Amino acid sequence: MKKWQKISAAIVTATILAAGVPSGVGAQAASVPYIFDLSQSGTLKEGSRGENVKIMQRALNREMGAELTEDGIFGPNTKTAVLAFQKTKSELKNDGIYGPATHKALSLEFNTWGFSNEVLKVGSRGEAVKTLQRGLKDMSYHVAVDGVYGPQTRDAVIKFQERFPSLANDGIFGPRTKEVMDKVLND
Repeated sequence: MKKWQKISAAIVTATILAAGVPSGVGAQAASVPYIFDLSQSGTLKEGSRGENVKIMQRALNREMGAELTEDGIFGPNTKTAVLAFQKTKSELKNDGIYGPATHKALSLEFNTWGFSNEVLKVGSRGEAVKTLQRGLKDMSYHVAVDGVYGPQTRDAVIKFQERFPSLANDGIFGPRTKEVMDKVLND
Protein backbone atom coordinates (compact mmCIF):
# COMPACT_ATOMS: atom_id res chain seq x y z
CA MET A 1 0.00 0.00 0.00
CA LYS A 2 1.26 3.45 -0.92
CA LYS A 3 2.17 5.94 1.79
CA TRP A 4 -0.58 8.40 0.77
CA GLN A 5 -3.14 5.61 1.00
CA LYS A 6 -2.01 4.73 4.53
CA ILE A 7 -2.24 8.36 5.57
CA SER A 8 -5.69 8.69 3.98
CA ALA A 9 -6.85 5.55 5.75
CA ALA A 10 -5.63 6.88 9.09
CA ILE A 11 -7.39 10.20 8.55
CA VAL A 12 -10.62 8.51 7.52
CA THR A 13 -10.51 6.21 10.54
CA ALA A 14 -9.92 9.13 12.90
CA THR A 15 -12.74 11.10 11.29
CA ILE A 16 -15.17 8.20 11.53
CA LEU A 17 -14.27 7.46 15.14
CA ALA A 18 -14.49 11.13 16.12
CA ALA A 19 -17.80 11.63 14.36
CA GLY A 20 -19.34 8.55 15.93
CA VAL A 21 -21.02 7.53 12.67
CA PRO A 22 -24.11 5.49 13.46
CA SER A 23 -24.19 1.91 12.23
CA GLY A 24 -26.85 0.06 10.34
CA VAL A 25 -28.72 0.45 7.10
CA GLY A 26 -30.53 3.60 8.28
CA ALA A 27 -27.17 5.31 8.66
CA GLN A 28 -26.49 4.92 4.96
CA ALA A 29 -29.37 7.11 3.91
CA ALA A 30 -28.52 9.73 6.54
CA SER A 31 -24.87 10.11 5.57
CA VAL A 32 -24.92 11.77 2.16
CA PRO A 33 -21.44 13.15 1.52
CA TYR A 34 -22.51 16.61 0.34
CA ILE A 35 -19.98 18.62 -1.66
CA PHE A 36 -20.98 21.82 0.18
CA ASP A 37 -23.72 23.17 2.48
CA LEU A 38 -26.67 24.24 0.35
CA SER A 39 -28.85 25.21 3.32
CA GLN A 40 -27.86 28.89 3.24
CA SER A 41 -29.50 29.63 -0.10
CA GLY A 42 -31.67 26.55 -0.68
CA THR A 43 -31.03 26.76 -4.43
CA LEU A 44 -28.48 27.97 -6.93
CA LYS A 45 -29.73 29.30 -10.23
CA GLU A 46 -28.74 31.53 -13.10
CA GLY A 47 -27.31 34.71 -11.58
CA SER A 48 -26.01 33.01 -8.40
CA ARG A 49 -22.36 33.60 -7.53
CA GLY A 50 -19.81 32.34 -5.06
CA GLU A 51 -17.72 29.46 -3.83
CA ASN A 52 -20.62 26.99 -3.84
CA VAL A 53 -21.20 27.68 -7.55
CA LYS A 54 -17.50 27.08 -8.19
CA ILE A 55 -17.61 23.74 -6.33
CA MET A 56 -20.75 22.74 -8.26
CA GLN A 57 -19.04 23.65 -11.55
CA ARG A 58 -16.01 21.54 -10.62
CA ALA A 59 -18.26 18.57 -9.82
CA LEU A 60 -20.18 18.95 -13.09
CA ASN A 61 -16.90 19.12 -15.00
CA ARG A 62 -15.70 15.88 -13.45
CA GLU A 63 -18.96 13.95 -13.59
CA MET A 64 -20.39 15.25 -16.88
CA GLY A 65 -17.34 16.51 -18.77
CA ALA A 66 -19.15 19.87 -18.84
CA GLU A 67 -16.02 21.93 -19.61
CA LEU A 68 -17.29 24.84 -17.50
CA THR A 69 -15.02 27.66 -16.43
CA GLU A 70 -14.83 27.25 -12.66
CA ASP A 71 -15.40 30.93 -11.96
CA GLY A 72 -18.22 30.82 -9.41
CA ILE A 73 -20.70 32.49 -11.75
CA PHE A 74 -23.90 30.58 -12.54
CA GLY A 75 -24.38 31.64 -16.15
CA PRO A 76 -26.11 30.09 -19.18
CA ASN A 77 -23.42 27.40 -19.66
CA THR A 78 -23.69 26.32 -16.03
CA LYS A 79 -27.48 26.20 -16.33
CA THR A 80 -27.14 24.00 -19.43
CA ALA A 81 -24.76 21.67 -17.56
CA VAL A 82 -27.13 21.44 -14.55
CA LEU A 83 -29.99 20.67 -16.93
CA ALA A 84 -27.93 17.99 -18.70
CA PHE A 85 -27.10 16.39 -15.33
CA GLN A 86 -30.75 16.48 -14.26
CA LYS A 87 -31.75 14.70 -17.48
CA THR A 88 -29.48 11.77 -16.55
CA LYS A 89 -31.51 11.17 -13.36
CA SER A 90 -35.16 10.20 -13.76
CA GLU A 91 -35.97 11.37 -10.22
CA LEU A 92 -34.86 14.96 -10.88
CA LYS A 93 -36.96 17.82 -12.21
CA ASN A 94 -35.38 19.15 -15.42
CA ASP A 95 -35.41 22.87 -14.71
CA GLY A 96 -31.74 23.93 -14.65
CA ILE A 97 -32.08 25.03 -11.01
CA TYR A 98 -29.64 23.47 -8.56
CA GLY A 99 -31.89 22.62 -5.63
CA PRO A 100 -31.75 20.05 -2.80
CA ALA A 101 -32.55 16.98 -4.95
CA THR A 102 -29.99 17.89 -7.63
CA HIS A 103 -27.47 18.72 -4.89
CA LYS A 104 -27.94 15.30 -3.29
CA ALA A 105 -27.64 13.46 -6.63
CA LEU A 106 -24.50 15.32 -7.74
CA SER A 107 -22.91 14.97 -4.30
CA LEU A 108 -23.49 11.21 -4.36
CA GLU A 109 -22.01 10.95 -7.88
CA PHE A 110 -19.00 13.07 -6.98
CA ASN A 111 -18.22 11.66 -3.54
CA THR A 112 -18.95 7.96 -3.85
CA TRP A 113 -17.36 5.04 -5.64
CA GLY A 114 -20.67 3.69 -6.94
CA PHE A 115 -21.04 0.72 -4.62
CA SER A 116 -24.37 -1.06 -4.49
CA ASN A 117 -26.42 -0.94 -1.29
CA GLU A 118 -26.71 -4.72 -1.22
CA VAL A 119 -24.69 -6.78 1.25
CA LEU A 120 -22.02 -8.79 -0.59
CA LYS A 121 -20.42 -11.99 0.68
CA VAL A 122 -19.03 -15.29 -0.55
CA GLY A 123 -21.39 -16.56 -3.23
CA SER A 124 -22.53 -13.10 -4.42
CA ARG A 125 -22.16 -12.47 -8.15
CA GLY A 126 -22.65 -9.65 -10.63
CA GLU A 127 -21.86 -6.01 -11.34
CA ALA A 128 -21.97 -5.01 -7.66
CA VAL A 129 -19.17 -7.50 -6.96
CA LYS A 130 -17.17 -6.18 -9.93
CA THR A 131 -17.46 -2.64 -8.57
CA LEU A 132 -16.20 -3.82 -5.18
CA GLN A 133 -13.34 -5.71 -6.83
CA ARG A 134 -12.35 -2.62 -8.84
CA GLY A 135 -12.28 -0.61 -5.61
CA LEU A 136 -10.12 -3.24 -3.89
CA LYS A 137 -7.81 -3.36 -6.91
CA ASP A 138 -7.53 0.44 -6.86
CA MET A 139 -6.29 0.16 -3.27
CA SER A 140 -3.63 -2.39 -4.37
CA TYR A 141 -5.38 -5.52 -3.14
CA HIS A 142 -4.77 -8.45 -5.47
CA VAL A 143 -8.18 -9.55 -6.73
CA ALA A 144 -9.56 -10.58 -10.08
CA VAL A 145 -12.36 -8.38 -11.39
CA ASP A 146 -14.62 -11.25 -12.40
CA GLY A 147 -17.88 -10.51 -10.59
CA VAL A 148 -17.58 -13.56 -8.35
CA TYR A 149 -17.27 -13.00 -4.59
CA GLY A 150 -14.99 -15.92 -3.78
CA PRO A 151 -12.24 -16.55 -1.22
CA GLN A 152 -9.83 -14.09 -2.87
CA THR A 153 -12.34 -11.23 -2.64
CA ARG A 154 -13.35 -12.21 0.91
CA ASP A 155 -9.68 -12.22 1.99
CA ALA A 156 -9.09 -8.78 0.44
CA VAL A 157 -12.17 -7.40 2.23
CA ILE A 158 -10.91 -8.86 5.53
CA LYS A 159 -7.49 -7.24 4.99
CA PHE A 160 -9.25 -3.93 4.36
CA GLN A 161 -11.45 -4.34 7.45
CA GLU A 162 -8.42 -5.13 9.64
CA ARG A 163 -7.12 -1.60 8.98
CA PHE A 164 -10.13 -0.04 10.74
CA PRO A 165 -10.93 -0.89 14.37
CA SER A 166 -14.58 0.08 13.92
CA LEU A 167 -15.15 -2.69 11.33
CA ALA A 168 -15.83 -6.36 11.98
CA ASN A 169 -13.23 -8.53 10.24
CA ASP A 170 -15.85 -10.85 8.78
CA GLY A 171 -15.18 -10.54 5.04
CA ILE A 172 -18.72 -9.32 4.42
CA PHE A 173 -19.14 -6.10 2.44
CA GLY A 174 -21.99 -4.54 4.38
CA PRO A 175 -23.08 -0.95 5.09
CA ARG A 176 -20.25 -0.03 7.51
CA THR A 177 -17.48 -1.49 5.33
CA LYS A 178 -19.01 0.20 2.26
CA GLU A 179 -19.12 3.56 4.03
CA VAL A 180 -15.48 3.39 5.14
CA MET A 181 -14.23 2.08 1.78
CA ASP A 182 -16.13 4.82 -0.03
CA LYS A 183 -14.40 7.45 2.13
CA VAL A 184 -10.95 5.90 1.59
CA LEU A 185 -11.40 5.73 -2.17
CA ASN A 186 -12.72 9.28 -2.42
CA ASP A 187 -10.28 11.07 -0.09
